[in-house]
Formats: sequence, structure tokens, C-alpha cells
Amino acid sequence: MIVSRILKFVSIPRPKLPVGGFFRAHLRPFLLLLFLFVFCNKLPIGEDEISIRGDFDAQFIELTPSFKFTESKNIPLGASVNLIIGKNSEYESRILLQFDFPDTSIQGLDEIKLILWRNLRFSEDTITFSIHLLTTPFNETEATWHLKTISETWSTDGGDFEEDSLRFGEVRGDSLVVLFNYIELEQIRSAPGLIIIPEDTGFVGFYSREGGAAPQFQLVKNNVATSVPIEADCHILTGPEPFYIETWIGSGMGYRNFVQFDFTVDSLLPGEKIVFADLSFKAFKHFSMRDSFDIGIKELIEHFDDYDTPTGPALSVESHSVHDTLFSLDIVEHVQRIIDVPDSNFGLFIYVSPENYDISSFQIVDDSYILRIGYIPPPEERW
Repeated sequence: MIVSRILKFVSIPRPKLPVGGFFRAHLRPFLLLLFLFVFCNKLPIGEDEISIRGDFDAQFIELTPSFKFTESKNIPLGASVNLIIGKNSEYESRILLQFDFPDTSIQGLDEIKLILWRNLRFSEDTITFSIHLLTTPFNETEATWHLKTISETWSTDGGDFEEDSLRFGEVRGDSLVVLFNYIELEQIRSAPGLIIIPEDTGFVGFYSREGGAAPQFQLVKNNVATSVPIEADCHILTGPEPFYIETWIGSGMGYRNFVQFDFTVDSLLPGEKIVFADLSFKAFKHFSMRDSFDIGIKELIEHFDDYDTPTGPALSVESHSVHDTLFSLDIVEHVQRIIDVPDSNFGLFIYVSPENYDISSFQIVDDSYILRIGYIPPPEERW
């Protein structure tokens, strides 16, 4: 009735206006807009309006995992930006090096030295070491504590090397410098590589060639240093195996925690808007070479098989102090996708990022995982 009156009102022929009647000429359109604004339905038309007006209070639920367990792997570390040497009661890490020496004979050298540059982001432990000749070659992208290539094992776990060492030394300062003589240089050139082994407790990190400051041999003659390029470098690591009921995450030795939630139990239906989804958990035991680290979370894109089950990109990566005991990750993107497409719920991997950077492990308090979800139901139909 109101709209018909408005239409009748605006359909009256406009009278001729005298000069200066501009205001009266625009009065009727203004009144039309005013009527439409006053009598228009201003209820929310969708979820984007929930923060403006209407009775759209968020609902809250808490979930615990329907499945969780730890998957571990002795991962290859050849792509790491660091080379780690050290050991304690649980871990041991050794460095493998291979250099591309020239075929020509080398005479008249004043110095023959191996140099590694220290990554000072790590703790400044002082440790002793020994250097040995390898007796079999290795592939830097495939070598682990047990494997020298993806299909070949070491004769002895931890590398195949000569029992007698070339050198003993101690890591001090911002670099490691080891001097050799001519006889030792010829032995090194003939061998498939070198291995550096820790002799006491503590850990030290050096830059790999991926880290920018690659290890190198320097051949010095008449105060001129010629660098011998590195051909391959990596570190190999052994560490603890979690008990099957324990929940771990870690780097160096890869520990990934698989977690899956059943969103159907609380009747979260397609069309509901997830406002937040906060996954929290507690840790009570840790080992780390740094004061801070990053925790990441990835979505599995197919049913779980093993440590290498394919995943999507990281949903969230959060920095934490190693002294933190409570950790939190935002997984709203994951929850919204599972609500909208329930068949894609293959679970999550929680991990230390990046997994090959250093050596760390965190044991998570059993049953401490809590997923807090805030959501808004679809708006009611408008009449």
C-alpha cells in the first residue's frame, strides 16, 4: 500500500518551476529514497553481515582427536642449510664431505687446510672431533645413518670409514680450520670422502653449501689461496624412537604427529561459517639446539599411509620459545573445508618446521590436544 502511494506520488506531472526552484525540483526524488530506506528490509542477507546487525550469536564447541599417533623417519639431511656434529645420550650426528680435487699433481704448497664456517644461531658448545677417510661413496640427498644411497646400506650404521683417524681437533670460535700435510692430502684425494665424528658431548652447527658458506679445502701457495669446491656434503643422524603411545614432534630425526578430528559428532553442517578454530596442546619435555623454533601444520590430501603421505601446503606456521609449554595453531581453513567437503577429512600432520634444519624434539602431553571452534549457523530465510 505504501509503495503504491509512493508510485502515485512520483507520477504527478512536474509543474514548471520558476528560476531558483532547484531545491523543489529535487525534493520528490529525495522523499522517494527516504521512504525506501525507512520501509526496506534491513535484516542480514548473509554471513558477511553478521558483524553489523541481526541476532547471529556465535556457537562454540570443543573437540578432542578421534585419532592421534607419532610417525617417525630417519630422513636424509643433504638439503639442509646446516651441517651438524655432536652427540648426547640420545642423539649422534656426523658430517660427510666430498671434494672435487683437480687431477693434476700439486707441488710447492705452503698450507693445506679444511675450513668449515660455524652457524652462530646455535648454542656455542665446544666439542672435540676426529676426521676419518670414508671407504665407500655416498649420495648426499639419500644418505642417512643407515643408508649410503636410497638402495644401499652402510656396512656399519653411521658410515663406512677407516678406523685410524687423520686428525683430532676441537671446535672453537666461529670456524673450524684443520691443517693437513702432503701425504694426508694424497690420501684424501684418493678416498671417496671424509667423515667428521664427535668425540664428546655437545652440538655444533656449520653452514653447508646450501647455507651459502660451503665447506672448502684451501691450497695455499706464495700467500695465494686456491679453493677446492665441495662436491657433496650432508650430516647423518641417529636418535630416539618414540614409544608407540607417545606423541612427539621434531626435526633432524623426523617426528610428525598425525591428528584427525570427527566433526560429525557435534553436527557441524555444510553452510555453517567457521569463525575460528584454535588447536592447542602442551609439551612437557624437549631437546633443541636453539632458543626458538617453528611449529607447522599440514593437511593430508589422501588417506594416511606413512610419514611420506602427501600433504597440501602449510596451513599455519607459528614461532615459539623452547621454554613454552602451551602451543596453539590456527586451523580455521582446514575445519571450514572439512565442513563444506566432509569426504576430504584425511587428517593433519603437526611437525617442526623446517624438519631438516637442526636437531630438536618435543614430547606432547598425552590427551592435551583441544580444538576450540567458533561457528555461526546459516542465516534464517527472509520473508
